Amino acid sequence: LLCAALTVALTMAVPSPPATGQTKLVMAFVPSLDAQRVLTSGSTVARMLEVATGYSIEATVPTSYAATIEALCAGRVDIAWFAPTAYVLANARCGAEVGLIAVRRNLPYYGSQILVRADLPAKSLADLKGKSFAFVDAASTSGYIWPAVYIRKKGFDPNTFFSQAIFAGGHDKVVIAIYQGSVDAGATFGDPGGDARSIVARQFPDVNDKVRVLEHVGPPTIGYIPSDTVSFRRDLPGDVKEKVARAMFRIAQTAPGKEAVSALYQHEAYADYDALIKKYDVDPKLVPNLDAFFNPIRDAIKLLGMDLTKIVR
Repeated sequence: LLCAALTVALTMAVPSPPATGQTKLVMAFVPSLDAQRVLTSGSTVARMLEVATGYSIEATVPTSYAATIEALCAGRVDIAWFAPTAYVLANARCGAEVGLIAVRRNLPYYGSQILVRADLPAKSLADLKGKSFAFVDAASTSGYIWPAVYIRKKGFDPNTFFSQAIFAGGHDKVVIAIYQGSVDAGATFGDPGGDARSIVARQFPDVNDKVRVLEHVGPPTIGYIPSDTVSFRRDLPGDVKEKVARAMFRIAQTAPGKEAVSALYQHEAYADYDALIKKYDVDPKLVPNLDAFFNPIRDAIKLLGMDLTKIVR
């Protein structure tokens, strides 16, 4: 089931020729949404970072989460905008370092949800037994890891509970698959403040009528998800990492920057470790550094018995 979704292939990119002697960086964005949309928004962010840092920055959108991890670990990418599980996998494989954590709705966490066709007479997760289901990607936290753990904690085996389970390749693609009747249900990011259906509302104005939320994946069954990251290749010079992180932090505080990162992944701001502890009240005893913030995801991967070598080849 994982193989087709995790094939590493070519990437789409927007080249940005550097001046002589100029630091040139490649910045990759995971294709959690429509790849062209992510590339367009990511290129805008890259141009803002170029102005703020003086570096030449090329924006690229690999074909999958696994391809993004592979590119960073192979040294073809310097900066990666990882979803949280993708960060954990990249950290395990090649020591990727988290520099910033995304903030949505003034929190460094977000949620997951189970969506179903509106005409499906399902009242709870138990009613989806034997139905067809779409996940996002094996390395997607809200689109696979969290709902899979949630399903297991509800007493079902996510590997056998559904008649068919696919990886659609993006949160928008899961919503569209349900909307068009290709599957009965699926998992995406989402919480009471908003969800993945909004991504396709312009294309399908009646999506909220055709696709409904069955259950939110969260407390008390499972906690909320540590948010997305801006991460770096381990051997990137420290001064470059610091300059990019500080610039991104400042950019997100400006009106054009807020608009750009919202269009990209619906981010509102970014938090470094100091902000995580002081502004968002994270316990420093439980989270002694930024990387430790993602230990709940490591625990979830262990609970599912996932083999990291099969996720990232």
